[in-house]
Amino acid sequence: MVDELSVDELIKQVVSSSLELHPKQAKRLLHGRGGCFSGWQHLNMDYYAGVLLLTWFSEPKPGEEVALLGALLVAFKQHCDGLLIGVCSQHRYQKPATMAVLWGDVPAKLIVNEGKLAFWVDMQRQNSGLFMDMAPGRQWLLNHTQGCHVLNTFAFTCSLSVAAIAGGAKRVINIDMNGGVLKRGRENQHLNEQQLANVEYLPHKVLSSIGKLARKGPFDLVIADPPTFQRGSFEFDKDYARLLRSMPRLLAKQATLLLCCNSPRVSQQAFQDMIAQNLPQATFVERLPNNPDFAEQGEAPLKGLVYHYQAERSLIN
Repeated sequence: MVDELSVDELIKQVVSSSLELHPKQAKRLLHGRGGCFSGWQHLNMDYYAGVLLLTWFSEPKPGEEVALLGALLVAFKQHCDGLLIGVCSQHRYQKPATMAVLWGDVPAKLIVNEGKLAFWVDMQRQNSGLFMDMAPGRQWLLNHTQGCHVLNTFAFTCSLSVAAIAGGAKRVINIDMNGGVLKRGRENQHLNEQQLANVEYLPHKVLSSIGKLARKGPFDLVIADPPTFQRGSFEFDKDYARLLRSMPRLLAKQATLLLCCNSPRVSQQAFQDMIAQNLPQATFVERLPNNPDFAEQGEAPLKGLVYHYQAERSLIN
């Protein structure tokens, strides 16, 4: 049996992840949910441009949050002086989740950097607006979108579109049923000086808009990074297969797909089997590397798979 890490031992891990931080960076400092930090599976720690966010997935032990805060403040003062402006705590185990400022100044919105890209994050919402585990996906898009017509389904705050445009995409269509997050996506693209890019924002459900999307195609690259469950819009078990079967209507004769699944209960093999059964014209190319900040004991929940699509000859003719 592995002994639980003490607060001091945990802080050493966090500090070692913080020493190379840039003040405007976004980075996961502790991925307790991955099971690699004994006794701390109920806690993640994220750094957003000076703000440290503690996310609790079960109730902290009595005095645990206070002890952790004190140790963090001492450690950042000693080893990372000037980086920290505020600490806040999110309690996901409460329904709805609650947020509290524990120390310092926590602005409602912050600008964070990921390489040469910049994004708005919202410190008052359960999801900040930037999924840091998808950083390798954004890097891949920077390197593979030159001249492409791109469809970004389930676009959320359009961070993948920002990367695609920065990579040279010729045209991008963003679709998400939530018009509010698309508005934040537009703000992200303005933040990256992409106002002149050929971009559209469609506040619609993806599966009920295939005809509309087909008329805007064909697309050289389609991104599918849906939520595992989105009430009234998408459920992985019954809807991902439908989405895959609709792809030929959307794609150019030769195209690329970035297909993502973020569920610990779905293995890469099961995901690939689903793709093979429902989109046999697609050939597996590679699995994108996972963000090393999100270390997992087993297979990482996020699976970003790249496929090459070749239309069947009957469709070409």
